[in-house]
Amino acid sequence: MDRTLAPSALSPTRLPRPQLPYPTTLVEALLLRSSGPDAARPVFTALDAEGRRLERLNAVELLGRVRATAAALGAVGSAGDRVVVPALPGTDFAVAFLACLYAGRIAVPVPPPRPATRRRTTDGADRLGAIRRNCAPVASLVASAADAVGGEEGAGLAWIPVARAPGHPDLLPDPAALDPRAVALLQYTSGSTSRPRGVVVGQDNLMANQLAVRDRCDVDSGTTVVSWLPFFHDMGLCTGVVLPLVSGAAAVTMEPATFVRDPLVWLRAIEAEEDVFAAAPDFAYELCVRRIGSAVRRRVDLSTWRVAVNGSEPVRAGTLRAFADAFRPSFFRPEVFSPGYGLAECTLGVTLGRPLYEAPVRRYDRDALARGAAVPAVSPDTAVELVGCGPPLPGVRIEVVDPATRRALPDGAVGEIWVDAPGNGRGYWGRDAESARTFGARPTGPSGGGPYVRTGDLGCLDGGELFVTGRLKDVLVVHGENYFPQDVEAVAGAAHEAFAHQRAAAWPLEEEGPGVAVVVETAERDPEVLARAVRAAGLAVARALPAPVSVFAVARHQVPRTTSGKTRRRDCADDVRAGRLPLLAQWSSRPARSAGPSERSPSA
Repeated sequence: MDRTLAPSALSPTRLPRPQLPYPTTLVEALLLRSSGPDAARPVFTALDAEGRRLERLNAVELLGRVRATAAALGAVGSAGDRVVVPALPGTDFAVAFLACLYAGRIAVPVPPPRPATRRRTTDGADRLGAIRRNCAPVASLVASAADAVGGEEGAGLAWIPVARAPGHPDLLPDPAALDPRAVALLQYTSGSTSRPRGVVVGQDNLMANQLAVRDRCDVDSGTTVVSWLPFFHDMGLCTGVVLPLVSGAAAVTMEPATFVRDPLVWLRAIEAEEDVFAAAPDFAYELCVRRIGSAVRRRVDLSTWRVAVNGSEPVRAGTLRAFADAFRPSFFRPEVFSPGYGLAECTLGVTLGRPLYEAPVRRYDRDALARGAAVPAVSPDTAVELVGCGPPLPGVRIEVVDPATRRALPDGAVGEIWVDAPGNGRGYWGRDAESARTFGARPTGPSGGGPYVRTGDLGCLDGGELFVTGRLKDVLVVHGENYFPQDVEAVAGAAHEAFAHQRAAAWPLEEEGPGVAVVVETAERDPEVLARAVRAAGLAVARALPAPVSVFAVARHQVPRTTSGKTRRRDCADDVRAGRLPLLAQWSSRPARSAGPSERSPSA
C-alpha cells in the first residue's frame, strides 16, 4: 500500500509555531533556551513508578545545576577526557550528560549502576568493564556521594555527585562545548553481533541528526516528548534529552522498569499532553496490546498522540495493525505511526516515516527475497510482510550495495544498506582499522560519493521507502540462497498458540550440512501441548524453507538479548550447543543430533 495523505493531516487545528534558531551544539541550545522567552517553561519532567510527577526543571534551573556539576568536573582531568554517565534516575541523567558537554568532557552513557551484590555476576558488569578498558574514563558521575564505588572496582575513577542545586552562575562553558567539531560522546553499541564498540559522535553529528528529526516531524515548542527509553542507548538519549533541547519541546520521562511493569503509565503520560512525540521499539507496542485490557483502553484518550515512532528493532506489520485495532477506542489513528530505521554509527536516525501518512506494508515473495529481489508475492503462502521505514531524513543519502562487489544496486534489489549523512559518527574509539572498514566505505562504479557507513543491515529501496530485511551476519544461507532469521522466527511463532507473541531466535545448522534451528520462548508447561507446538512450528518452517529444521521450546526470558532488547542469535546458538539453555521440548526433521549435545530424535 502506497502512502496516501490521511484526512487528519489536512486538519487546520495545529498551526506552525516559531522554532528556536539552529544551534550548532547542544550546550548552545541550552543557553538559547535559558535566555529566551520560554526560559521558565519546563524542559524535563520526571515521573515516578505510578506516573506522578517526581521532579521538574525549567531551562534556568537546568542550566544552574549543569553549571554546578560542570564546576566539579572541571577539577578532574581536562577537555577531551572521558566521563562515565550512568542512566541516573529522575532528571539527574540530563544534568549529568549536559554537564559533561559544558565542561568539555566526552560523555560515555552506560547502564544504571547495579547493587554491589550483583556487580560482579552480570553481563552488564562485563560490558562496563570492557567500556572502561576501551576508553579509559577519568571520572564517573553518580546521584550522590554515597553511590561512589570503592575498592578495586572503583579504583582510577573520580566519583562526582550530580549537583542538586544551582551553582557557579558565572561559569562559562569550555570552548569545546561551543565547538561543532568537538566530540560530544561515545555511544557504545548494544552488541547484538559483536562486543560493544564506542561510536565517536561529534557535536555536529548529534545536532544534525536531531535537527533532521525535528524538521521531519514538526517538533516545536508546543510538542511534548514522552519517553521511557533507556538514556544510555542512542534512541533514549536522543529522544529524551537531545531532541527536546534542539526543538524547544518539553520532555516527560520515566524509568524503563516503569513501562515494563505497567505500560499504561506511558499511555497516561501521553494522554496528559497536548501534542505528543513518543518513540518505542516494536515490542513495546505489542506489550501494550497484551497487557492493557479492552475495558481500560476505552478509558484512555490518545487523540493528542501525533507522532508514534516505531524503531530500534524490526518493525512488524502485525504489531502496527494490532495496536491500531486495540486502541481505536482510545482515538489512536494508524497514520500516527512513523516507522524508522537507524543505528548508533549514524548517531541515530537514518530514515523516518512522514507523520500522518500511513506506513506502507508490502508483501514480497519469500523465495525472490532469498535471491536478492523484492518482488510482489502472488500467494499469501509465499509472502513476507515488510513495513516501509520511511524515506531518508533531510541530508541523508542511502545506497543499497552488493556487499561483495561494492556496486550500487537499483531500486527493488536487496543488498547492504550504506549511509552518507551528516550524523555519521567519526569511527569507533580506539579501533582504527575497524573504523576505516565501517565508516570509510565507497561504492565502486558511477554512483561514487561517500564516505558511507556500512550498516551491516540488508534491505531495499522501493518507491523512495527503505524496507529492511535483516542483518548481513544473521542471514541463513540455504542451497545458495539467503533467508532472513526474523521471517523464520515469525513463521515458527505463528504456528501454535503456545508460541504466539513470544521471542524467538533462528540460526543456521552447519555441523552436518544445511539446516536451520529455531528456539522459541513460551509460558506453556504442559508436555503434550509443547510437543504439538514444536512439531507444528517445525513443519511450518520446513514448508517455508527447503532445509532440515530443528525447533526448541524454552521458558520465557531465556533467549539471550542485548541491553537494548535485540536478540543475540549467535549467543543463543552457542548456549543450545553447549547445553546451557534448559529445553522444555524439541522437534527435528533430522534423526541425528544437529544443534546441541542435548538434541535427540523428533519428540513428536
